[in-house]
Amino acid sequence: MATKAKFSQLLAYGVGQIPISIKGYLFGAPIIYFYNDVLGLEAWWASLALAIAMVVDGFTDPILGYLSDYTKSRWGRRHPYIFLSIIPSGLFFFLLLTVDQSESQLALFVQLLTLTIGVRVAWTFYQVPREALGAEISKDYEQRNQLHGFNSMFGWIAGPITAYLFLTALGDSYQNLSAYHSLAMWGALTIVVVGFFFAFTTAREIPNLEPPKASLPSTARAMFRDIFSTLNHTSWLSLFWSGVVFSLFVGLTIGLEFYWNTYFWDWKPSDVAIFPIVAMGGALIISAFAGPLARGYDKKKLAIGLFLISIVIGPSLLILRLLDLHYGIQILPPNGEKYGLLWWVMLAHGFFSANIAVLAWILVGSMNADVVEDSQTSTGRRSEGLFFAGPNLIQKAISGVGLMAKGPLLYFVGFQAAASTADKTLAIQDLALVVAVLSVIMPAICLYLLSKYQITRAQHQGNLSGLGYRDEVDVAQPPISTK
Repeated sequence: MATKAKFSQLLAYGVGQIPISIKGYLFGAPIIYFYNDVLGLEAWWASLALAIAMVVDGFTDPILGYLSDYTKSRWGRRHPYIFLSIIPSGLFFFLLLTVDQSESQLALFVQLLTLTIGVRVAWTFYQVPREALGAEISKDYEQRNQLHGFNSMFGWIAGPITAYLFLTALGDSYQNLSAYHSLAMWGALTIVVVGFFFAFTTAREIPNLEPPKASLPSTARAMFRDIFSTLNHTSWLSLFWSGVVFSLFVGLTIGLEFYWNTYFWDWKPSDVAIFPIVAMGGALIISAFAGPLARGYDKKKLAIGLFLISIVIGPSLLILRLLDLHYGIQILPPNGEKYGLLWWVMLAHGFFSANIAVLAWILVGSMNADVVEDSQTSTGRRSEGLFFAGPNLIQKAISGVGLMAKGPLLYFVGFQAAASTADKTLAIQDLALVVAVLSVIMPAICLYLLSKYQITRAQHQGNLSGLGYRDEVDVAQPPISTK
């Protein structure tokens, strides 16, 4: 079986990231702000609902990943689940932003919890098999960087465009209900159309994909022994524990952008609508040329270097503004109107901070794929589904803990649903201090754990040779220059 994929296969795989990015944008800033500041659900109730749904999702991910490794069907191992997921994913996405049970806190909490679980479980059937599919499409050390680069590229097309259209629709108020309804309609439609396009396009490659494992273990004990023996892999565990810490960080900090823009920087939605589009420009270039950019480098060393730069740049504006506020100095320009000096500073900061991390995350995805053959060499089993979904149970549970902690944090610093705008403006400074500290300490811990990853280029090539994979190059694939 060949190690390299056709250029068209790399692109087809990348297209499948578009629905995931649209869903990911919703579960970033909009969802908790919508239920908290628009519909009036207290922050701790909103964060609790999102956290519970994430934990449920964490249980379904490794189960489905494991089962998909063993699935036998005329549609292969992964595609039956992908096709099954698309309609429910679009439907739950739509309902999440259009149903309104705000007559009571309990009814609104149940609504958010039920629909979020629906969205996340439906997406398990799409996202987990799709991620496993990537490790089957290409096994080459360098080309996997390009595969995940195209994945990132289409994600950056979908996410910022969704953000731009949504922020533009919001206009001058983050509480514009019709804009959320528009996001629900167009987001759901795009998820369904692009999801089916990806599914049918990649289904043509089913005869060339990896066959399923021989048979599912007959007992639960044998099944768990199979799972734990597979996941007891040094390099995978370094990625796993790094992901655990990062998941806690994400749970604590995700979804705060609307709070920052409203109460810390004094931006209207229309003021910052262009920000994600500008960041997208650089990210598309980096993603499209991830293969050439990373060629010749060790994946781990390059990723760690890029993340270090990102740690320095990421929280810098929050820290500088806090220094201004607490010491009465003027490092940053004052909050002002659109196209003022601060606007340009934040535009440049968003561009550089986003794009530096893009290539690093591409490399992490490629590193995880390389674990598959390293494990196969020692165990004789290909476990793409398990390796890509295995960490999700604990990592999403940890991220859920972060989400649950964020709700009370927002509440106690002053973001009660009935609090005045003046009180929230004061509370945002305490929130900014906490987030600035976390933005340095927690990513630094992640990098230390990531440094324990061991698979090198030479080791991966040896694994491929030992497993009998052929080093073929698709003649239709455009040449990539070397350094």
